[in-house]
Amino acid sequence: MSERTGEPKADNRWLLGFIARHKGAAIGSLGAGGIGGLTSAFEPYLIGTIIDVIQKDVAVANIGQYAILLLVLSVITVAAFLGQRFWSGTVAYNVNYDIRQTLFDNLLTLEQRFYQTYPTGDLISRMYSDLDMIWRLLIIGFTRFGSALVTLLVTFVLLATINIPLTIFVFVVLTISTMVQMRVGSALAPVFEQVQEQAGTLSSLVQDSVSGIQTIKTFGREAGVAVKYKQENNEYRRRWLYFKRRNEPVGMLPNMISEMTGAIVVIVGGILALQGQLTIGNFVQFLVYLALISNVLLQLGTIYQRYVQTAGALTRLTPLLQTAQIKSIENARPLPQPRGDIAFEHVGVQVEGNWLLRDINLVIPSGKVVAFVGPTGCGKTLLVSLLARVSDPTEGRVVIDGQDVKVLQLDMLRRAIAYVPQSTFLFSQPVHANVRMGREAVADEQLDEAVSISRFKNDLPQLPHGLDTMVGEKGVMLSGGQKQRVAIARAIVRDPAILVLDDALSSVDTHTAADILNDLRQVLRSRTSLIIAHRIATVKNADHVVVMDQGKIVEQGTHDSLVAANGLYARMVERELHTDNTQVAVEQ
Repeated sequence: MSERTGEPKADNRWLLGFIARHKGAAIGSLGAGGIGGLTSAFEPYLIGTIIDVIQKDVAVANIGQYAILLLVLSVITVAAFLGQRFWSGTVAYNVNYDIRQTLFDNLLTLEQRFYQTYPTGDLISRMYSDLDMIWRLLIIGFTRFGSALVTLLVTFVLLATINIPLTIFVFVVLTISTMVQMRVGSALAPVFEQVQEQAGTLSSLVQDSVSGIQTIKTFGREAGVAVKYKQENNEYRRRWLYFKRRNEPVGMLPNMISEMTGAIVVIVGGILALQGQLTIGNFVQFLVYLALISNVLLQLGTIYQRYVQTAGALTRLTPLLQTAQIKSIENARPLPQPRGDIAFEHVGVQVEGNWLLRDINLVIPSGKVVAFVGPTGCGKTLLVSLLARVSDPTEGRVVIDGQDVKVLQLDMLRRAIAYVPQSTFLFSQPVHANVRMGREAVADEQLDEAVSISRFKNDLPQLPHGLDTMVGEKGVMLSGGQKQRVAIARAIVRDPAILVLDDALSSVDTHTAADILNDLRQVLRSRTSLIIAHRIATVKNADHVVVMDQGKIVEQGTHDSLVAANGLYARMVERELHTDNTQVAVEQ
C-alpha cells in the first residue's frame, strides 16, 4: 500500500513525542548517568594519585584518606548507575507501552482494504519484532548515553592535564574507529530491514498454517506446507547470517583498535615514564583510562547501530499509523434512538475503475423484513456493508432515519446495526462471552432468550459446560451451523434497530432456519431486518424481496409477485425446486 500524502509517519520526531510524555524519567536517567559518568571518570585518576603518593612514602593516614575518597566515589557511582537503570527502564517500557497502544487503537479504525494488503502474521511481526527494536534502542540509550558523554568529556580533561599529545593520540585513534563502526553500521541498515521483512513473512506463514490447519490436513498438504516453511525459514537464516557475518567484525573493530592503541600507549608511556616526563601513577592512569574510553566508545557505537536499526523498524511501523478514511466528521450528529428507516439514493460503488454497484435506489421502511437475492458476486454484501460504513459509496448516498450516514457519529451508527456474516468469527472465549461481546451487563434472562431464539439452546446438552464451554480459536469447537447460531444470538442481544443477516443461515437446515426467522419476526417487529440468502425457502416469507444482478437491482416485490413476473427470481425458484426434487429422488 503506497504511503498517502500527509499521513502520520513513524520517525525520530514521532518517537521523541512519546519520550516527552515521560520526560521526568528521561531527565532523571540522563542526569543520574551524568553523575555516574563523572564519578567513574575520577576513579582512575584517584588510583594513579594514590600510586604516586605511595611511592613518596607518605604517612598511612594520608593513604587512608584517599582510600575513603575512592570508596565514596564508588558508592556514588553505584547509586547513580542504579538510578540510571531504574529511570531508563521506566522510559523504555512506558514508551513501548504507549506506542503499542497507539498502534493497536489505530489498527481498529482501519478499513478492510488495509487488512487485505498486509497479512495478519506480518502485522503481528511489526507490532512485536519492530517494536522490540525501539525498546532495545531506548533501554541502551538511556542506560548508557548520559554517562558515556560525561565520562568522555571528563576523561579528556583529566588526561590532558597529564600529557596533551598522548591524550590527543588516544582520543583521535579511538574516535576514528568508532566513526568507522557507525558508518559501516549505517550501510548494514537495509540488510537488517530485510531480516525484519523476512521475519514478517515467516510469521504470516505460521499464522496462516495454524489458522488453516484443518484445511491443510483435509487436503493432505502437511508435507507441502512443511517444505514451504523450511524454504522461508532457510531464507530467514540466510539473511540473519548475512547480516551477522558483516556486523560482528564491525562490532569487534573498537576492541581491535583498542588493543593496538594500548600497545602504543604502553611503549610511549613507558618511555616517557623512564624519562621522568610521566609518573608511574600517570602511566597507570593512561592504561586504565584507555580501557574506560574503549568501553565507552563501544557503547556509543552500539547505541548508534541500534539507532540505525530502529530507523528501519520505524519505517515498517509507518503503514500502521495511516489515517482511517472512514471516520466521524467534525460535529457529527448523534443517533440516540434509531428507528431503522433506510434509503439508498442513486448509490454506486467503483473500485479500481470497475463499477461494482450502480444506480441503486431503494427505500426500506422501519420494521420491515427485506430479502436480497441474486447470483454470487452481484453486490448484495457490498450494498448492506454501506449501512455501517464498512465502505462508503463512490456516488449517491445511504440514508438512515432521514440522515446521510456520513454525517452520523460512527460509533452510534454501528451500535444501531447488528451484522451477522456468513463466515462467522468467534473469539477464543466461553460461549456466553461470545454472545454478550461488548455487552457484559446483559441480564441472564436476555442471554437465555437470545440463545433460545437462535436455536442454539438445542445444542447446549452436547457441550461439556453449556454456555461456559470454551469455543476455541475462531470457534473451532463448534460446527459451522452452531457458530452461525451463536452469532445470531450475539446480534439479538444487542437489540439493534437494523439487523443484517448476510447468508447467516447457510449452514443451518431449512426447517431450523425457518423457525429462527419466524421467532426473529416476533422479537424484532419494530426493527428492520435485511436478509441475504441463496436459498429461496429462507426468504420467501419476507415483506419485500430485492433481486440483484451485476451490481444493479433488476427486480423487486413480494415472493408471489416476483414468481408471477417470470423473471430472474422465478428462474431461481424453479432451479431450487428442481434441485430439491432431485435430492429427494436420490435419497429414495
